[in-house]
Amino acid sequence: MAGTGRNFAIAAAMLLVTVGAVLVLPSAGWACAVAAALAVAGVVAFRGNAWRSASLLVAAVALSLALLDAFAGLLTPTAHGQGLVRFTDPKWWPPAHPVLGFGPAPGSRVEAVATFDGKPVFRQTYTFDKDGGRLSKPGPPGSDFYLFVGDSFMFGQGLHDEETLAAQFARLTGNTVRVVNFGVPGNAPNHVVRAFEAGLLDRYVGEPVKAVIIWVIPAQLARTTGDGEWLASSPRYELRDGALVHTGSFESYRWSHPLEGLKYWLGHYFAFIDAIGQQQRQQLQADLFVAMMAKLKDYAQEKFKAPLVVVYSWPDEKTLKAYGAGAGVGNTGQEMLVQTMARVRKLGVEMLRVDDLTDGRPTKDILIPHDGHPTAFQNGLVAEELKKRLRPN
Repeated sequence: MAGTGRNFAIAAAMLLVTVGAVLVLPSAGWACAVAAALAVAGVVAFRGNAWRSASLLVAAVALSLALLDAFAGLLTPTAHGQGLVRFTDPKWWPPAHPVLGFGPAPGSRVEAVATFDGKPVFRQTYTFDKDGGRLSKPGPPGSDFYLFVGDSFMFGQGLHDEETLAAQFARLTGNTVRVVNFGVPGNAPNHVVRAFEAGLLDRYVGEPVKAVIIWVIPAQLARTTGDGEWLASSPRYELRDGALVHTGSFESYRWSHPLEGLKYWLGHYFAFIDAIGQQQRQQLQADLFVAMMAKLKDYAQEKFKAPLVVVYSWPDEKTLKAYGAGAGVGNTGQEMLVQTMARVRKLGVEMLRVDDLTDGRPTKDILIPHDGHPTAFQNGLVAEELKKRLRPN
């Protein structure tokens, strides 16, 4: 009995150290390495063959997990902007939203700062109107209306309120139109579909809406399946017989489907688990994305009798011809990205290819250094093209 009590005490101490390693160390792989070392020590420290065998088994499993995670890490490209630090005041921003999961509070202000290796990248104040949209100069009452939606590219992350795409578009018209910028950092098409579906944009029904404009980037594909810890409370959709069906939030789905929830949680810590079924998941993401673009086209027409305009910073057939199969791959295969954009084009929506406007220009002119979001200059180029197409006179 004394030996058993001693073994339990040693096991409890090892467990506490392992939990501390999970909380302190930068990756689950390192925590597994610590657990493996402790388990090897347990082979010597424990009394009884059963305890020693169990400790050896734990060591083997922990070491295998650490090696698999290290190998998967070697195959995973280094994330863009590594070394970039962002923070906001208020700290927890965007705040919770009862329908969309998160979103700016109406009438609020946010101080945003980004640094790279301790050096400033940007410091901006984001201002929001009474509807929660990024502030732009108001146009004349009753004038033509343009609805801008999307993620941080449309929002104008790192830019002054007047440097966003929506604000520059309005300025190019001499502020003779009204715009609202509902871009939100971290958003996916899920959020925009849900906003339409839940009636959050019905306040503009009856207004002379001339276009709904969305800016899409490849990173949004992964967000359609909630692959981002900030998306837990966001709206989840699945395809049933080709139709989009809202199923609640990603978080609620994972609680009600514990095996999928467990895989997501483990995949968050172990790259090799996250890679399991990746090709099938990417195909599902592409299918969801295209279905969401089709739904947004339908909603824009049904609600406002207006076209959907898709601004895209995304590899397509032109990219493939110009740069070859290795261009703009990221974590998603080039071929799938090109096919996805081709499928969106077949929906019959208006398409604006950003690369047509920025090719050949210095990177520093079109992307915020170390951050990767569009500069005010790039937004100006897109705004000019939008004006040519939407306000030719």
